[in-house]
Amino acid sequence: MYPPSIARDAPGAVAYVMAGSGESLTYGDLDSRSNRLAHYWRSRGIVAGDSVVLAMENNVHWPVAVAAGMRSGLCVTPVNWHLKPGEFAAIVAAEKPAVIVTSVGMAPLVGEALRSMSPGPRPVVVTVDGPVEGCVPLDEALAGQPSGPIEGELLGARVLYSSGTTGRPKRFAQPLLGVHPDQAPPRHSELVSRLGMDGDTVLLSPAPSYHAAPFTFQLIVLAAGGTVVCMEKFDTRAALQAINTYDVTHSQWVPTMLNRLLALPADERIALADHHQVAVTSGAPCPVHVKERIADWWGPVLHEYYGASEGYGHTYISPAEAAQRSGSVGRPLGAARVRIVDADGREVPAGTDGTVCFVSGGDVGAPLKEMGDIGHLDQDGYLYLVGRRGFMIISGGVNIYPDEVEAALLAHPGVADAAVIGVPDADLGEAVKAIVCLYPGAEVTERDIIDHARAGLAHFKAPRAVEFTNDLPRLPTGKLDKRSLVRHYRQGESS
Repeated sequence: MYPPSIARDAPGAVAYVMAGSGESLTYGDLDSRSNRLAHYWRSRGIVAGDSVVLAMENNVHWPVAVAAGMRSGLCVTPVNWHLKPGEFAAIVAAEKPAVIVTSVGMAPLVGEALRSMSPGPRPVVVTVDGPVEGCVPLDEALAGQPSGPIEGELLGARVLYSSGTTGRPKRFAQPLLGVHPDQAPPRHSELVSRLGMDGDTVLLSPAPSYHAAPFTFQLIVLAAGGTVVCMEKFDTRAALQAINTYDVTHSQWVPTMLNRLLALPADERIALADHHQVAVTSGAPCPVHVKERIADWWGPVLHEYYGASEGYGHTYISPAEAAQRSGSVGRPLGAARVRIVDADGREVPAGTDGTVCFVSGGDVGAPLKEMGDIGHLDQDGYLYLVGRRGFMIISGGVNIYPDEVEAALLAHPGVADAAVIGVPDADLGEAVKAIVCLYPGAEVTERDIIDHARAGLAHFKAPRAVEFTNDLPRLPTGKLDKRSLVRHYRQGESS
């Protein structure tokens, strides 16, 4: 995203608009404000290669901070705003940002994380929506700064943190290419072509902007000169209204959002205007019945893609293909290839379940990148997923690592043992369930357990249901026999 490439010819074109408030930015505004912010950062000694952490809710200042980082050669690091202080502090400690852009509402979280840091240089903290002690208000930072580009502009890169496979924050950074921002390579060019995204695109972005897919789709649209319609917070009725109000052509969802739209009473299902031509779902496999019901309502507009936030590779399936190959998440895009391997890493025949891996390009010697999913390919190379290889829970399109939740539960003084698994949920795909053993005489309720988990974890990680038991199955090694628990509870049995 390089705002001048659009602002030169269409400075008054709308780049970004908040769906609820209507607050907006033109490309001229985006160019000028991101330049001024880049100049301010440069005046504070922030240079190419440094990191900027974005810790704020969806707002109209988001693209300004992203554009400033992307034209300053910075590592732009969006962070989940639902994190608790300890979780956020772990990311700050790992990333060591030179600057944090936040909001008045999130400033206390940022402050607590910074107080927990070891001695050393502290990042500059900018608040976008007002003054906070110890922070620089965005308007003050921009005041008096030049509106033209900084000297030596360089393309920045995105950094993501996820739970990964260890339960600790896992960093994935795109490489800094050392080129001018207007030489940025196209993002997901084949997917963009399949979806017909260009300068006429008006994208509804209903999810938190820190997620990989919204972040990427917003960059794609802004690079093309289209308009991003960003929701402050997802709401079913407001999302439908925004599609019609803002002449939305494309929308991007996770399956849970689509399921909640389908749960609306029939008389509240607004008919969508013909300009809404493309809907995209990602983040978790979309159930067949959800796709079919959306098609009945919206027509054949729902596309799906699957892949890793780390960029190992992606698959894609069109509405027409999905109707013919029910349950598939499609075939690989670009040069990536999908391989299905057994426990020893050997490729298995078509129709045989195994671990899903991506391999880059046509190099048969390239390393396999495991996705943590189990699936199979059909004879034509279409991928079908059947479940997770490990015990990562995907709830509402968000990965949750059970070990982290179990550790939080075991910190409760009444909990002797705990296991956390994902169980099927009609709305979220999977819901977090805890099976808990209490110490003798402990008087602890389900509500106590949930509240305790929420006190130390983001709420989406906390269990939605708790079942008490006198014993949890363990292997001879002493490890929890998680597979038996998953089988037991997913079959709807009770202990």
